[in-house]
Amino acid sequence: MVAALRADIPWRRLVAEGAAIVVSILLAFAIDAWWEERQERVEEHQILHDLADEFTLIRNVLADHKDTHLVRLAALESLLVRLDAGDTVVARPDLAGALEDLFSPTTTDISDGTLHALLSSGRLEIISSGELREKLVGWEGAIEEVWDDQQDHAKRVYEVHVAFFVEQGFGMGEVVDLWYGKNTAPTRTISDDPAELERLLADSRFRSMLEVNYVFKLHLTDEFGEAIAAADAILAEIAASITATTN
Repeated sequence: MVAALRADIPWRRLVAEGAAIVVSILLAFAIDAWWEERQERVEEHQILHDLADEFTLIRNVLADHKDTHLVRLAALESLLVRLDAGDTVVARPDLAGALEDLFSPTTTDISDGTLHALLSSGRLEIISSGELREKLVGWEGAIEEVWDDQQDHAKRVYEVHVAFFVEQGFGMGEVVDLWYGKNTAPTRTISDDPAELERLLADSRFRSMLEVNYVFKLHLTDEFGEAIAAADAILAEIAASITATTN
């Protein structure tokens, strides 16, 4: 009787149905995995474009600031050369550029919201390129030196340069104009008073401040160059990754 029951069981049909179920399950898993991978690539593609826009802007801001520093550096150098030559007639643009550098805190504001969100979310692995991931993680270190030096310069502006001018009783008209724009306040302007200008240029401490700022500008210009190079490298990797995710 048992043999008869076994003979009645449609083994082939059951095996076929079982196999179909297994295949269906595996196919469903495969489709889910494919869809998830596709969604991640779509998301990666969007993130890459957002990063490209962000780092293009960052790169442009850094380049603009570097150009500004080079102009101020030239003004400082020209003034120092004139002082070395004993020239008591200082060109107003040279003095204005030097004072602008002495009294303008150096700040560079860049927006890295996309990068910050990506790193803080813990989803950096969505970026397929390991080299790009490494460069994105290293970006903070590439820009950190610029920020640190700018903070040091701002501290020197308020605690050294302004303090010196106030202590020596020099006119602060140029400083006020730099910070707040041209105004009608009764401020004394050094460059309009030959005696004050001569006293300022004869002060060895003023010369020392110019020298320190000149060396600082050389150093900061190099750091801007390194940060720009790092941004360019990231942009190149992003462009390559966009091409890879598009194909």
